Amino acid sequence: MTAKVILGINNGFAAKNWPEPGEWARIIAEELGLKEVQFSFDLLEPTLPEPARSEICEEVIRAVEAYDLEMRSSFTGLIIYAQNHLAHPNPAMRSQALQWFQAAIEVSDKLGVEACGGHIGAMSALDYADPKRRQFIREALVESVLNLTTLAAGLGQKYFLWEPMPTPREYPHTPKEAIELMDELNTRSAIPVYICFDVGHCNSFDFSKPGDPHEWLEKLLPWVRIVHLQQTDGKADHHWPFTPEFNKVGVINPKRVVEIVKNSPFVDVPLLFELGHAFDASDEQIIDDHKLSVELWTKYL
Repeated sequence: MTAKVILGINNGFAAKNWPEPGEWARIIAEELGLKEVQFSFDLLEPTLPEPARSEICEEVIRAVEAYDLEMRSSFTGLIIYAQNHLAHPNPAMRSQALQWFQAAIEVSDKLGVEACGGHIGAMSALDYADPKRRQFIREALVESVLNLTTLAAGLGQKYFLWEPMPTPREYPHTPKEAIELMDELNTRSAIPVYICFDVGHCNSFDFSKPGDPHEWLEKLLPWVRIVHLQQTDGKADHHWPFTPEFNKVGVINPKRVVEIVKNSPFVDVPLLFELGHAFDASDEQIIDDHKLSVELWTKYL
């Protein structure tokens, strides 16, 4: 069986510029020509009090339906990535992060998506330097995610997503760590826990040399439910677009990525653009960079 490869986008690109659901949905469908979208929580704070939270969810659903988009997952965004979140050294902050993720799963239910997940947590430098604290925080992360899978299962969601990240303080950051984590979680989780694999997260300051994103993808493929796309030189988590300027120095080979993903054990695998731009980038540049990226990847599907 050959897995179906679906090209789509994480809608975090719309934060600040196009927060209106009808507008980001229009851009994705009409200007980029895509049908698959992953919802970013940069566009809706999940702990927003009711009834506003439900009203915005209904607005999102109407926009997705109006532009015939497929939205099957929700994900943490830049805001949460800037925090320690479920790996915070302070237990009260970890508790608050767990409440945030519980709210995110509730919003995912309201949006009708089948999965939620993202960046789970970042250890502090002090915690990571202390082997006992490092192990304690790792165990706390696992227990928190197991708790979240129980809630998600109760709401009828199909799986939970955990994204490997580009530094050792953001567990897991290597294929070995990710595989061990998947094996551990999936013996106890209420629903499967899968990987969202970002092709730009194969570098870290503790590596003697960057990992090859294509080789990592092959190793982790049995657990990779979604792939995040960005161009990178392999030295940093750049989130560059796939434009001629960055493709000259980038290491991501679209053809090879598609060929690898076709061997997935899943029926289909979304490849989602997660491109980053400076906050002062023009609206036109952001959209044009996405158009060029879509044009390049479409050639290989």
